Amino acid sequence: MNLGATQESLAFRANLARLISPYRRVRPRVPFWQLGAHRVPTLWGLYRGLLKQSPTEQIRDRIQLLFRKNQHLTGTERTKEALEKGYKWLDMFTKAREGDEHLQLVLDRWSRILAVRADKAYWRGLALREVEWREKLRNRPILTGGYLLPSLSNGPLPRMKPQPLNVTLMILDRRRAREKRIARQGRFKEMLRDLRIEREFEEGLQKMERLNGREMELVFGGANFWEWEAPLKATLTDIQASFDRDLARANTPYPPEMLAAIAAAKREKIVNKTRERERERRGEILRSTLRRKRQGPPAHILTKMTPEERAMDNVVRTVSEGGYVGQVKRRMGMKLREPDAWKKEVSYDKKKELDRAAKEHTVEMEKRRQVEEERIKNLKT
Repeated sequence: MNLGATQESLAFRANLARLISPYRRVRPRVPFWQLGAHRVPTLWGLYRGLLKQSPTEQIRDRIQLLFRKNQHLTGTERTKEALEKGYKWLDMFTKAREGDEHLQLVLDRWSRILAVRADKAYWRGLALREVEWREKLRNRPILTGGYLLPSLSNGPLPRMKPQPLNVTLMILDRRRAREKRIARQGRFKEMLRDLRIEREFEEGLQKMERLNGREMELVFGGANFWEWEAPLKATLTDIQASFDRDLARANTPYPPEMLAAIAAAKREKIVNKTRERERERRGEILRSTLRRKRQGPPAHILTKMTPEERAMDNVVRTVSEGGYVGQVKRRMGMKLREPDAWKKEVSYDKKKELDRAAKEHTVEMEKRRQVEEERIKNLKT
C-alpha cells in the first residue's frame, strides 16, 4: 500500500507556497535604523527636504533640534509617528512655498513663537549658568592654613575646605588598591610555600624510587622548580615595589612653595577672623555668631548643669562685653577686652540720666492721657 503524497497534492502544496511566500514577514538581521531602506530616505529625503523648504531660520533650527532629539529612537511605533509628523511638515512647507497663504500665515506665527521661546531659553540658560558659576565659587576649595600630612595614600598636601572630590577619591582608591595588593601578596606567598613543599615531597619520593631501582619524573622539583617559581617571584617583586613607592610617598617632604602658600593662607585666616570679630562687636549677626550661640557644652556636662547655669552659658556665648552680659562674663572669670565697659551702663551718672528720661516719659504720657479724656468727654456731651 503506497502512503506517499500524490502528484496532485505535491502540486497543490507548491502552488500554495508560491502564493503565500510574498506575504511572509521577513525579519532583518540588523536593526531598522541601520538599514539603508530607512536611513537613505530619512536623511536624504525627509531631513534635507525639511531644511531646504524651511521658510525661516527659527523653523530650521527647530527641525535640527527635533532630529537630534529623536535620533536615538529605537521603537518602531514612536519612530513611525515621528516620521509621519516629519512628512506632514514637509508637505506643509512645500505648499507654503508654492503660495498657500493660509499655511504661510501659520508658519509665520509659528516662527514668531519659536523666536520668543528661543529668547526665553537663552536668558534662562544664561541665568542658570550664572547661578551654577556662583555656586561653584561659593563651594570652591580654599586653603585653611592646615596641613594634610603625607601618608601611604597621599603625598604632602595643604588642608582644603571643602576638600576636592578628586583628592578624596584618589586617597580612597589608593587605600583600596593597597588592601588588594596586601591580600594578593599573601596569596602568592602561600603559593610559593606550597610550591616548595611540593618540591621537597617530590625529591623525597625520587630518592625512595632510586633506592628501589626506578626513576621518577619530577613536576615541581629539579629544574622545573625555577620555571614555577619565576613568575611568582616576579609578581611579588612588583608588589613590593608598589609598597616601596607608597613608603616613599609617605616620606616626601613639603616643597618650599607649598609651605609658603600654607603660611600665607594661615595669615589670611587670622586676618579674616579678626575682621569677623570686629563686625560682631559692632552688632552684626553673622553665621558664626549664630553657630556659636547654638553650640552648647558637651552632653556629659550639660546633664549636670542647673537651669541657671544653662542660661548663663547661653549668655556668655554672645560677643557683647557690656551690661548684664559683661557682668556674667566677669563673674564666670572670662577675660574681657574692656573689663570696665559694663560699668559705663550701670554707673551712677548713667542711672540718673535714665531715671530722668523715664520721669519725662511718664509726665508726657500723663498729659496725653488727660487730653484724650477731655476729648472723649466733650464728644459725649
